[in-house]
This record gives sequence, C-alpha cells and structure tokens, in this order.
Amino acid sequence: MAPKRVPRGPLHLEIYQEIKRAVLSGELPPGSVLSEAELSRRWSVSRTPIREAIRQLELEDLITWEPRRGATVARVTVRGLRDMVELRQALEGLSARLAAERRDDEDLAELRAILDRIDEAHHRGDIPATIELDDAFHRRIALASGNRLLAASADRLLDRVRFARSMARRVPGRQEEFQREHAAILRAIAERDPGAAERAMIEHVQRSRMRLMEMLERAAADTQIAL
Repeated sequence: MAPKRVPRGPLHLEIYQEIKRAVLSGELPPGSVLSEAELSRRWSVSRTPIREAIRQLELEDLITWEPRRGATVARVTVRGLRDMVELRQALEGLSARLAAERRDDEDLAELRAILDRIDEAHHRGDIPATIELDDAFHRRIALASGNRLLAASADRLLDRVRFARSMARRVPGRQEEFQREHAAILRAIAERDPGAAERAMIEHVQRSRMRLMEMLERAAADTQIAL
C-alpha cells in the first residue's frame, strides 16, 4: 500500500477501508502479513485503531491469524471457492429475478450505462476500471431487486468474490465472454422475464466458477486467490 496522509475521522474505519481496498484489488496478495508495527508507522497512530481494523476484516473473512505469523490476508481453497460460488448463484440469481420483476426505467438506464462504460474501459485496455464496473453492475442489479436485505447480503458476498473475478479477467477472451453474459442478463431484465434473468445470472456465475477452478487446479496451490 502506498503511503497516505494520516486519516481524518474514525481512525480504525479509514484504516479498515484502506486495507480492505488493498486486499480486494490484489495489491495485498493472499498470505501477505499485516504488521501492526508497520501499519502504525504508516498512519502515525497507535496500534489500537490498527487492531480494530484488522478485527473487522477478520470478521469478514478477509484476514486470518496464522501461528507465528499473525494477521495475514486470507487464502482460499478450492472448497472455499465452491462454497462461495454456490451462495453467489443463489443470491445473485434471486437478485436478477426480482430485478426483472421490479426494475424501473432508472434502474434499466443505469445498468445500460454501466455496460457501456465497461465496453469503453475494455477498448482502452483499462483492466482496473473494468473490474470496478463489473462489480458495480452486479451490485446495481441487487439494488434493483427492491429487497434491502438481499442487496446487503449480496454486497457483502461481492466483496469476497471481487478479487477472484479480477483474476478471471486475465484469462484470454474472458472479457468478451463477460460482455456477452452481461448483455444476456440485462436483456432479460429489460424484457421483464424473471426466469430468463435468473438463468442468465446463474449461468454467468457458473462459468466464472469453472474458469476460477481451472486456475486453482492449474496453479496447484490454494495460496493464489485471496478473498
């Protein structure tokens, strides 16, 4: 993480947000050790807000404690990835179904605008922007479901799969597949076809899972993906 100014406001909250951003973006890879002493020096604060931030990230399963190492960025196993993808299919499939039933014109316009921006980012080779916008597309569908509890649950889950999706984008041809799959999801939502929207979303998540599982197996290491 690059040096930053001393945060204003609740220290542990700003430190938490910055560490979380670094984990989700891959800036802090799986297995990275989070030194309380180093983080304290970086922000010129005591270790108390650092510990509070790390404790919150641990509750979100983004940070784990390892013997003789301390706080480290969480590692993901093939089984852990499978569990999260199964939950994602259920939550996002329902989000898409409800969005198709309840969306309004504003929802549709915003979803189309996000896909247009993804296409623009892809053409200029801006991978970080495509990752951010892909994440925004999924979160916006959950919001369009009109179910606040569902949207909040999907929001937390998407935090945990974001880095895994960013890795999938590095597979040649995957961006074009994402665009086609996103278009199918949006078309079903626009046509108010709940069944088609749910199927398109589940198929999208399943394809993402297959690619990610292949990457894990090919690497033969559970330390390659952080969630």
